Amino acid sequence: MSQPSVKIQKIWLDDDDSFFELNLDFCTGHCSVNINIYTDNEELEKLRDGVMDFACFKQKEFLWTTGEDVENVSHFLSMRFFLYGNRGYVGVEVTADNKLESPYSVRATFFLVTVLSQIDDFTRKLGSFIKGEIYELDSLIQSFEQ
Repeated sequence: MSQPSVKIQKIWLDDDDSFFELNLDFCTGHCSVNINIYTDNEELEKLRDGVMDFACFKQKEFLWTTGEDVENVSHFLSMRFFLYGNRGYVGVEVTADNKLESPYSVRATFFLVTVLSQIDDFTRKLGSFIKGEIYELDSLIQSFEQ
């Protein structure tokens, strides 16, 4: 069975659980990227709401970003969800930059291809993650068009 392409884990929480550090692990057949980011539930709600609107065909694509793509910040991460082909596939373009100095810097742009039902799974699990019901999320099993 295929493995999830996205794994998210809370690795640090502030005293009132309103701000936290996440470890995101992206894995495709061609690359693997691991990045830590600082965020809050408000940003994750924007991700969840945007992906849900995309999955319900309220918008043709959805772009979520966290951090800034400039120097002297903690991270930059973007995820663009879009329809891929006409067979129910969804593409996810990920750009991740840990904003560290060489030799520890990483910047990668890559794509995941999955199906719409995996997007529904992702938003459901992200909702549980935001509520604090789970602290780890695994989702988005890749599909490949034959």
